[in-house]
Amino acid sequence: MSNEHIGNSPSNENPPSDEVIEISLSQIVSFISKYWLVLFFTGFVSAGMGVGVSFLFPKEYSSSAKILPEFSSGMKSGNLGALASLAGVSLGDNSEAIRPDLYPNILQSRPFLMQLLTTPLPTQADTFALLPILLGSEDTQPFTREQLARADTLLTLTEEQEEVFKNLAKRISASNDKLTGVLSIEIELPDPVMAASATNLAVNYLKTFVAEYRTTKESDKVRFLQKQLAESKSRYQKAEYALNAYRDRNQNTFSNVARIEEQRLQSDYLQAQTIYNNLAQQLEAARLQLQEEAPVLKVLEPPMVANKKSKPKRLYFAIGFGFIGGMIALAYILFKKERIHQSIF
Repeated sequence: MSNEHIGNSPSNENPPSDEVIEISLSQIVSFISKYWLVLFFTGFVSAGMGVGVSFLFPKEYSSSAKILPEFSSGMKSGNLGALASLAGVSLGDNSEAIRPDLYPNILQSRPFLMQLLTTPLPTQADTFALLPILLGSEDTQPFTREQLARADTLLTLTEEQEEVFKNLAKRISASNDKLTGVLSIEIELPDPVMAASATNLAVNYLKTFVAEYRTTKESDKVRFLQKQLAESKSRYQKAEYALNAYRDRNQNTFSNVARIEEQRLQSDYLQAQTIYNNLAQQLEAARLQLQEEAPVLKVLEPPMVANKKSKPKRLYFAIGFGFIGGMIALAYILFKKERIHQSIF
């Protein structure tokens, strides 16, 4: 009995493949030669509209400055400082210095913004004006000195003042180059002279803030020693006067009681003199330490008054509007004129 194959043999036919739309180079060239004038004209008109729209935006001017901060010597000591500390030797450490990468945060802080908003700045018209008048609306109330005094504690602002606050914060940019360590500060305002003045104020504020942060402890120590030295000098002069006055009154006296009193006055005088000399030495050392702790912030590029506006960039408006107009024209031609969607679906 012969073997019989049960079932149907597999089919050799391939399933139908999806339709593929092929566009030849000649068709592209034909399409461009047919509609290039329309696309060019639409893009040109749209670019002109973009330039026109750019005139609706107010002009902005930016001013920048570059600062080279001081790097902490403690950061450079590394393992050498650790080994020296194990041996009981201190190489000095500037751990209390502010890291340069934190400088941008200082210029975004509330106290600095309040300082900038309450300081009259020179304008291009040779006058002085406040930034809330330039950045705010007619209903914006000027910032008061009381608000400036409470800038680092509890600050209360109106809605208009808060909007000015946020607007100014967006106009200030500061960045630290991690490779070179150079700090770049840039402020953008509608007035070029005010922008340069505000940038200069930011540089001075940063230098003062860092200096106060670094030298607060030493400054307090110097003031304390100055007060103690003044009191010690007064006691020293009184003890000297008392000793000399007693000697003048008792020049021909040879009693033991008189000698004891003279020895006591002389002991008070010598003690006051020793304390005064020690405080004078400590004060001089504290002054030297204060000078040594003073940070160095070198201005590499001071702020300058801009001659050209930074915004609006009319070229960007022209390119953007021209591109959008061209894409709209292309879509209209493809789907309205050529009806390409009918051949796809």
